[in-house]
Amino acid sequence: MHDMVDPAPPVRPRICVVDDDAAVRRASLLALEACGYEVRAHSSPIQALRDPAVGDALCLVTEFLMQGMDGIALVRGLRATGWSRPAILVTAYRADYLAAANGEAIFVDILEKPAIERRLIASVDRATGRA
Repeated sequence: MHDMVDPAPPVRPRICVVDDDAAVRRASLLALEACGYEVRAHSSPIQALRDPAVGDALCLVTEFLMQGMDGIALVRGLRATGWSRPAILVTAYRADYLAAANGEAIFVDILEKPAIERRLIASVDRATGRA
């Protein structure tokens, strides 16, 4: 007789969302969770950098302009720790981001606010290979 073993629950891909706007952060979290992602949401880049679970994220979704550190510095900080996964920028300041990035390809996608949840989900699906 074979022992019956319950299969392990499916692993939900982990996404990290960093946005200092509580409403945007919550909307992103809820939309991504509804699509089967595990979401770690942070209100600041410094908070995200202190969370060891962020290193396991398959994708990062971040705002550009935030208090204390911008999205570019956040991604560079994660890259310095060896994190090499895709990052998506959500911003109302695309021109300012492009000037600050100096032509460096930091993000796989840039979504302009107000971001439509469907666009966010499609972008994360592409970045994580689910699309």
